[in-house]
Amino acid sequence: MARDMFSYEADIKKYNKTLRKLSTEAIPRAIAATLNRQAEATNTQALTNIKKKLIVRTPFTTKNLRVSKSRPKPDIGAMYSKAGTISPYLPIQETGGTIRAKNERLPIPTLAGRRGRWDRPIPPSLRMNRMGEIGTEGSKFFFMTSRGGKKGIFYRKSKKKIVKVRDISKRFIRIKPTHWFSEAVRKFHNRRFLEKVYCMEAKKEIARIKGVKR
Repeated sequence: MARDMFSYEADIKKYNKTLRKLSTEAIPRAIAATLNRQAEATNTQALTNIKKKLIVRTPFTTKNLRVSKSRPKPDIGAMYSKAGTISPYLPIQETGGTIRAKNERLPIPTLAGRRGRWDRPIPPSLRMNRMGEIGTEGSKFFFMTSRGGKKGIFYRKSKKKIVKVRDISKRFIRIKPTHWFSEAVRKFHNRRFLEKVYCMEAKKEIARIKGVKR
């Protein structure tokens, strides 16, 4: 390990010396490419972790991951790239925490509300904003307390059959941390990875400037 690290450090000095002779823009380009590869690798690993640790019911979850790439700048200290998410619920899946009801109770979908499988999304007709005024005349949805004293939202499937589609007995639920993002960060945000990638990008820059086909 120590030998590899020394090799990378020595190579960086060698590449930087060559790049400075070839172009003033070469080092910023190599650094930007390195930062971008780091962000992309983190994003890819985060996606893998999400699929492994969470139940992904729709593409909405994975499509909320984002990578912001760096551009070469004369001031290399001002350069950075970012990997993360704009999802409103993925952060709490990372750190863990408590989700509390905005009103009195959390409307938690039941197995029946997910059409018999936990990995299925809630059908549009059973979403809260599509149920209308629950319990009013003409509505197929109504409130009822089932056995065990648990309150729920039921759906009248037929005259003789009703189905519980939402559990509304809880004021809050606790989410366990999955560390889907921090594990990806630990894997790629380290000196060894950056030095190795930078050497590769520096090689590409040298070859590109000299017109060498790779």
